[in-house]
Amino acid sequence: MVDIHTIGAGGGSIASIDAAGILRVGPESAGAVPGPVCYGRGGVLPTVTDANAILGRVDPGRFPGVERGAAFGETERAIDNHIGGPLGLNIEDAAAAILAVASNQLASAIRLVSVEKGHDPRDFALFPFGGAGALHAVELARELGIPRVLVPRFPGITSALGCVIADLRHDFVHTMYRPLQEVDAGNANNVLAEQARVGMATIEAEGVPISSIEVVHEADLLYRGQSHVFRVPVPTVGFDRETIAVSLAERYKARFAIELAEITPVLANLRTTVFGRRKAIDLALFGTPPAKDAEPPTMRRVRFDREFLDTPVYAREALRQGAILLGPAIVQQPDATVLLNPGARAEVDRLGNLVIEV
Repeated sequence: MVDIHTIGAGGGSIASIDAAGILRVGPESAGAVPGPVCYGRGGVLPTVTDANAILGRVDPGRFPGVERGAAFGETERAIDNHIGGPLGLNIEDAAAAILAVASNQLASAIRLVSVEKGHDPRDFALFPFGGAGALHAVELARELGIPRVLVPRFPGITSALGCVIADLRHDFVHTMYRPLQEVDAGNANNVLAEQARVGMATIEAEGVPISSIEVVHEADLLYRGQSHVFRVPVPTVGFDRETIAVSLAERYKARFAIELAEITPVLANLRTTVFGRRKAIDLALFGTPPAKDAEPPTMRRVRFDREFLDTPVYAREALRQGAILLGPAIVQQPDATVLLNPGARAEVDRLGNLVIEV
């Protein structure tokens, strides 16, 4: 199982006023078709991307398939008609309100997977990806006390890149749920061997180049009458009840500082994970050699908080290793836009990442 928490607050999320007169963002989305109004592809409902466009944070003319400035007037009218008018706000304040609601939803989601699980956000870095993630990252990090933001070289294709370079993995689970001492070792070994066989055959059938295959066997156990399951390794020599019982006792004592020698251990599941290891890729190929950067080619009026500031706009591909940017600034690339709020400091590392001290 993978623990993922998602919310509807992406670039295509639609802003609306509900029956109680409250501004809401998402979960409905304009998607790619028709998309945000600023795409000029027939969208009529204001989105988070439209709000960013109104405030100068993104340039719709740089989006693939969008003519520069073609739908800016329609974007203003959509935000005014659907948000500004009902709330008594001008267009810029309405756009800022949309982003404030979206950022609040994003911050709440991050709190849910950090603070509410006992983790201190100050111990982590924020990793934004997708086309719009880095537009909100610095503001979110400041709100949550996260000291650093790491923007990958290609945020918009992070998931696709992971699919290309990650190891292959297949997991198999066979439920047993019987006292450990009643488990037949031969039968258990047969189950694990069959799981490994199917896993290796699956990887071979996928036809993806790999350098090696690794098989890991594990067992899920608990003490009778309890619900907390511990996962322990199965010895490489084969299923051994005594060794596995000792592993469970050690794990339980390390977690709860007590021993339950008189309680029957129960085998819940037998597990096998089969990895197809790919040849490692040196991510330095995304980096650039150290060099002095040219002056930013353009300036743009961008709203931060309640004021518009003259903001330099950098091309990501022109930034070299060691380059330092001071906010306010914008970094544009075909798959994403990075927003540096005033006071933030970014540096390009050897892998081409932007490391932002918020």
